[in-house]
Amino acid sequence: MYSEHLDLTTLNELLVTKRIGRASIPNEIWSKIDSTNNRALELAAQGAPHGLVIGARQQTAGRGRQGKSWVSPLDAGLYISFLLRPQIELTQIPLISLATGAAVARALRSACGIEVGLKWVNDIVYDRRKLGGILAEMPNKNTLVIGIGINLRNVQEQMPSELQVRSVCVEEIVGMPVSANSVAANVILELEQAYTLLEAGEKTKIIELWKTHAVTLGQEIRAAVGNEVIEGLAKDIATDGSLILQTLSGDRRLHAGEISIRRTDGSYA
Repeated sequence: MYSEHLDLTTLNELLVTKRIGRASIPNEIWSKIDSTNNRALELAAQGAPHGLVIGARQQTAGRGRQGKSWVSPLDAGLYISFLLRPQIELTQIPLISLATGAAVARALRSACGIEVGLKWVNDIVYDRRKLGGILAEMPNKNTLVIGIGINLRNVQEQMPSELQVRSVCVEEIVGMPVSANSVAANVILELEQAYTLLEAGEKTKIIELWKTHAVTLGQEIRAAVGNEVIEGLAKDIATDGSLILQTLSGDRRLHAGEISIRRTDGSYA
C-alpha cells in the first residue's frame, strides 16, 4: 500500500527483523531533524542499545561523506540511520559500506523491482545518476552508526541545479508512487542479513554480493585521495574492502577517496 510519508506505526508493523529495529527502546521517526546520524550518535553517547532505528521525513543538515551536504527535502527521500554495537573484528569494519550498499540494492529490488548499481565506496546509482548514498561513522570501537539516504520522489524544484542533472529518484525509474515505509522495512531486513554475514566473518560473501551490483569494476577511473589525483583501471575489491586500482606505475589500493568513472567521450563523472 502506498504511504505518502515515513510513519513509525506503519514501519514497525512491517518489520520482520529480529534485532535491527527491535531495540529495547523505541525507534524514532522525526518530521524534521538536523540529521538522523547526529541523533543516532547523540543517543549512542547516552547508552542507547544495538539495533535502534532513527528516521526522518526531512533533514535540515543531512550530510554525506567528507562533510558534503545531503539535500533532504520533506518526504522526497528515505533518510534513515541505524545504531549498531559492533560484535565483529575491527578489521571487518571497512566492509560495512559495501555490506550496506549490497543491502540497499537488494532491498530496492524486493520493494520496487529495480536493479541499481553500486559505485565504490558508498554510492547507489542508476544509469550513472546518483540515487542514494551511505555514511558510516564510528566514534569509538563500541559504536557504529550507518546512515542511508535514498531519493524516492521527484522534487526538482527543491534541488540545486547541479543535482537535478546528476540525480535520479525511485519513482522516476518505476513510473509510479512507492511506499517509503515498505522501502525502509526492506532496507532494515537486508541490512540485518548483511550484518549477520559480517558477524560471521563472511568477508568473501559480502564482497561477492557487492560485486553483483558493481558499476566501478572494469572501468577507467579517476580518484581524488587527499591532494593526489590517481587514474587507472578499477581492477578488483580486496578482502578489506579497498579498491585495487591498476595504474601505469603498478597496482594501488584505495581505502578512501572520491572516484569518477570515465565516460566514452573521455570525461569523468
